[in-house]
Formats: sequence, structure tokens, C-alpha cells
Amino acid sequence: MSRYAIWNKQDPIITPIGEVLTAAQWKERYPVAALDSIKVVCAGGEINGAFFGTLGQMVEMYSNQGCDFSSCVTDEEKLAAIEAFEEEMNKPNDMPSAEERIAAAMEYQVMASLPDAE
Repeated sequence: MSRYAIWNKQDPIITPIGEVLTAAQWKERYPVAALDSIKVVCAGGEINGAFFGTLGQMVEMYSNQGCDFSSCVTDEEKLAAIEAFEEEMNKPNDMPSAEERIAAAMEYQVMASLPDAE
């Protein structure tokens, strides 16, 4: 299931606390959602009120962070690119940190300075 979806500005919104809002109530809570020129992004799935954002703002923010939208034609492709970018950014990093490299170098220096065993 997708993490994000473009809200059609008609479906009801279900918030994480179980609140069911009509489209009019959601637009009242977030007035920007009522603008026809703004594409509203909500959470994917049944609890679609778990996220509120605008597609233009998300594309700009993720583009500044390095997400590539050059091959995206549709809005759904942009959301898929954002999800893929988030997943890549959240992968565990196997590279040792600067602190780990410094600690290893110091350990090597100590070991190298020990006298040879006879």
C-alpha cells in the first residue's frame, strides 16, 4: 500500500483518533484544501487523515534534498518517487561513522606501540 495518496477533495477523511470528517469539514480544518489549484496529499489507506500536505510543497522539499523527479510525468509518479527516496534515506547505513574510524585508528596506534612478544 502506498504511503501517500492524492485526495480527490470529496472522500471522507478518517483521522488517527478515529474521527470521521466530511470533505467540507476537512476543508474547514485546512482551508488550503479548498483551493482548486492545490493538490492535497493525504495518507494512503483507510486512515487517510494521518498526513496532510500539498504536492507542490512536497516536490519542492524533496527536490532540494536530492530526489530526482525528471522522469515523473504524473502526480502518482511523483508520490512514488518521494516514497522511494524516503525508503532509501531510511535504509540502515553499513558505513562506519567518523567516531568508529577514529576509535579503530587509536586502537591500532596503541597495539602498534606495544612491545613485540618473545
